[in-house]
Amino acid sequence: MFNRVAEAYASRPPYPEALLRRLLALSGGPGQRVADLGAGTGHLALPLAALGLAVTAVEPARAMLSALRARRPEGVPLAAIHARAEETHLPGGSFALVLLADALQWVDPELTGREVARLLAPGGVLAVVLARFARTPFMEGLAALLLRANPRARGRPAEAARELFGLAVPGGVPAVETFRQEARLDGAGLRALLASLSYVGPALGPAAFERLLGEAEALARRTGGAAFGRELTLRWCARPRP
Repeated sequence: MFNRVAEAYASRPPYPEALLRRLLALSGGPGQRVADLGAGTGHLALPLAALGLAVTAVEPARAMLSALRARRPEGVPLAAIHARAEETHLPGGSFALVLLADALQWVDPELTGREVARLLAPGGVLAVVLARFARTPFMEGLAALLLRANPRARGRPAEAARELFGLAVPGGVPAVETFRQEARLDGAGLRALLASLSYVGPALGPAAFERLLGEAEALARRTGGAAFGRELTLRWCARPRP
């Protein structure tokens, strides 16, 4: 599925700088090892590597991985491997930060939780970024259009995050922080965003997609423009040191 949306996915708006800096701090700073599970086309892996972290991007979709490698700026070191979050084959106990950003809905939380527990170094941090549409007229209207176009367009319950943390960092209580992602989309950007959504791009036929795009464009005109916005929730917890 994700192999079919890699090009559109790469066009998604970037994550906010404040979130990048927070993840850098949680890792312990430049030089620390980070595993980005379900890295997609590198929306966090690439800027974190540019900040000096030793990032390993783990992605099961080969087209996504190819797009990530193609987007990597010259001189930015980053390891990109084809693997699942549930079974990375990376060395155990060696990562200061293990990250899942907008990817929890696509993994098995039990198997991934056990794998994260194996990967984290003593004192290492598990960080999970959950995203939901912002409560703005355009984004709420867009959510309604998506749900009408595909009734399966619903987020996965946050219970998966609790299961993941419970296995990866037993007894730990995750801290919760919030960030805001915002961007203005032109016509091409709106098309790419819709095409990148798994329950739209690969799920709808061409005619249904064009109808949805037309409805989204009309919505943008009524609400003052296609103002993309997401509320990002960062949950993190550190593994105890011996």
